[in-house]
Amino acid sequence: MKFCEIGVYHHDCWFTDAITQFPTLQVKELSGRTVSGNSKSRIVKGLYRLISPESEMFRNFVRHIGRSGKVLEITPIEMGNDPLVHVTWKAPVTSYDAVLQSGCVISSPCYSRDGYEGYKIFAQEPNNIKKLLSELEQIGEVKMFATKNCQTKFSKNSKFSLTKKQKQAVASAISLGYYEWPKKVNLEELAGRLGVKRRALQENLRKAEAKILPNLLDELTND
Repeated sequence: MKFCEIGVYHHDCWFTDAITQFPTLQVKELSGRTVSGNSKSRIVKGLYRLISPESEMFRNFVRHIGRSGKVLEITPIEMGNDPLVHVTWKAPVTSYDAVLQSGCVISSPCYSRDGYEGYKIFAQEPNNIKKLLSELEQIGEVKMFATKNCQTKFSKNSKFSLTKKQKQAVASAISLGYYEWPKKVNLEELAGRLGVKRRALQENLRKAEAKILPNLLDELTND
């Protein structure tokens, strides 16, 4: 398993443009995006947290996005030190799409870092990372912030015998806090971030747990 933190400078994207104009402002996507329409007139919606901005900076940020011509609607949801904004825009393709379709496991929502759209991902197969980087380079400039090999029980010779989709479901659920208490994400939010249907994700988690738990029980009873 390989971990990578990747940055994308997405040309002609409101998010990249905004975080470039406001480099000291931290912006983090919170929700799984919703998408409607066809490939030519696709509407995308997302929820974003602005980390500890000054009130004037927040107003300027919202004003800048609204005037960019790339955003259809921006709505402040929650004010305070770390306000929330809901953004609606048109986008035939996004870097988020490329990450979700790469076969990699996304372990964080999109966030700003040094003027780039940042993603943290895990990949079982190195070729998935190469494929993702190639696709992202069609969108804009790509920067590798970090990469490292990780120890994992989900190897090719894993005794759990999980399918690729089951591995992705469990790894994402663990990394995004689905199994923590209180949960950091619920099933609906997890499915949204992975770009899959809730029922399909629930089934993959159920089957994976059915394979993993008996093996853990054997280890516990043999101690």
